Order: sequence, then C-alpha cells, then structure tokens
Amino acid sequence: MHTILNLASHADRRLAAMATTNGAALFYGFGNFCALAAMPDLPSMRRINALKGRPLDQVGSVTADPSRAPAVFDWDGLDRDRIEALMADFTLLGPIGFRGPAAPAVPDHLTVRDRGIRTAQLIMPGDGCLANDLVAEILDRSGERFLFITSANSSSTISGRPEAAHCEMRAIRDEFGEHPAAVLIGHADERANRRLYPHHLPCSTSIVAFHTGRLTLERHGSLRIDDAREVAARHGYELAVAPSARTRVPVRWPADDLRTYAA
Repeated sequence: MHTILNLASHADRRLAAMATTNGAALFYGFGNFCALAAMPDLPSMRRINALKGRPLDQVGSVTADPSRAPAVFDWDGLDRDRIEALMADFTLLGPIGFRGPAAPAVPDHLTVRDRGIRTAQLIMPGDGCLANDLVAEILDRSGERFLFITSANSSSTISGRPEAAHCEMRAIRDEFGEHPAAVLIGHADERANRRLYPHHLPCSTSIVAFHTGRLTLERHGSLRIDDAREVAARHGYELAVAPSARTRVPVRWPADDLRTYAA
C-alpha cells in the first residue's frame, strides 16, 4: 500500500512532483475533496482513464496553478479583465471549474466542441489550497503549461451509477493503493481542512461556462447555486442554470460525517 504524503511538507511535495513528472498517477488533496491528475499527453490520459475504468479516449479536463491558469483559454473577443475578476472571486471561496474557449496550446484530447467553439474545462482547488504549490512545482519541473485532471474515483462505467469523488486519502488508498504507478498526497488533518470550505460540499466542483456569450452553470457540484449566483451578480452577470446542473453531483460522505457542510 502507498504511503500518504503530506501536502504541507516541502519534501513530500517534491517527491510527489518528481513522481508525477515521471508518469505517476497523482491522487491529491484538492480543496475539500480529492482529485486525480497526470501529465497532459494522450498516453497519460489513457492510462488514467484505464485506471478509473473509463473509455480510454474520454476527454479530460485540465488544471494549473493560478499564475498559469489564464493561459488555458483563448481570450479573443472576451472581456478578459471582467471574467478574470469573476474567476478570482470564485477561487477565493474554494474549488471551482470554468469552461471557456480553449487556447491553441490545449491539445484536442483535452477539449470539447460546443456550438462550433473548441472549449477547455479548467478545474481549480481554490486559492487557499497547497495543491497550487504542488502543481506549480510539477509544471516547473516538466515544462508543461497544465496537467490533465479528473475526479478521484472509479468510473460509473464500472458501477452503472453516478460515482462521487473521494474526499479522504485513506479511502483512495483502499481503492487504488495497490496500483504501482500512483502517488498519494493530502492534508494531514482532512477533517480540519474540510471545515475551511463552509460554502462547499466535499465533492466534485461546480462548473461555470463563459464561452457562449452568457454565464452558465453547467454542473452543480460543491458550490451552492445561490452562492454562485451571488458571485456572478457582483460582476454584472445573470447566471443561467443548464439542464445538466439541475441535479447536484453525488457526495461520498467522509467517515466523520459531520453533516455541517453547505446544503
């Protein structure tokens, strides 16, 4: 079974960064839940999809540290200052996802076409998470601009039902700990860390899209719709709710099960 490294340790982040750069599957603390990342090339994405039990070519999302995140998108024709200010308010609250026009540097296997627009989905842990430092070190070492990212769980392709992301590293170790090419790194006190996110459930992120000329909630995840609408309104946006966001993503409740999270 793999040792669970500590995100707060510089030495442990260095070990995790080296392993990821060398091709390991990175299971890591991500805001108040856990995520799975790898290098952004197509073979790496296929290996992670196989590990989760997904179709090998299922499109992935991307993640980056805050300094590199804007480079994921093509800002031509968009009000970049306004959208970046909106994104900053969302990441101040915690984990969140954004979908927008993909920059040319984003490869096709990490993009989806929507109404003729080539889009990328950026998933971020929020400003307060040490995962940002870890990802920055991986990108510094590898020379890449972003990583491939997905939820830390087995695929619904296997179970036949929606699968929630893990929010505890020990549960990830129980499920994936025998995989030889994996590295696990999380918060030493996960319960205390989850309490830092009062607006969020411990599950996959909500996703806000801005590529169609309006702001749309495409996935109702960890952040409440009312909170997302409040952030949008501060920047002069009316947040539309897509049919795909009418049902909230499932939650894999943590072992302590405080049930003190956002409703």
